[in-house]
Amino acid sequence: MTARSKSRRDKNNRIRRAKNKVKELKKLKKTLGLIDDDGMEIMEKVKDITEQQKRKEEEEKLKQEAMDEIVRRETDKIRKKEEYIVIEHPESKVKHKYNVNTKRDQFGQYPVWYNARKERRKQLLMQGKIKRKRGRPGRRMHFIDATSNYRGAM
Repeated sequence: MTARSKSRRDKNNRIRRAKNKVKELKKLKKTLGLIDDDGMEIMEKVKDITEQQKRKEEEEKLKQEAMDEIVRRETDKIRKKEEYIVIEHPESKVKHKYNVNTKRDQFGQYPVWYNARKERRKQLLMQGKIKRKRGRPGRRMHFIDATSNYRGAM
């Protein structure tokens, strides 16, 4: 290939690239979603939408912070009403601060004398997962038959 034909080819390629650059750019923007089918730019619309979304998110964040503050204040009031009893363990000399309502100390442990199964049953009753047993009406009759050693037991 001669230098002359090579330079002509390069020149023609430059002209073709410049002509097609506009079409390619438009096609690229369309595929990226920056312009719509008519060729109008969507960025203006997108900016408006994103600004509205940011405003909404900021409002929601402020509302959430306000609600958190209210909940924190209310729980602080409740916590202040709770009563505590301080008991010092005679052997280990560790002071335990027991909550009167929950019967737990600051470590989350129940006292030694407290029955864990009883506490679990109370919690299940309060949650409504189990029902309280009702007493049976009347007296229970014990069945005595010929095979039982009723006389021998006395």
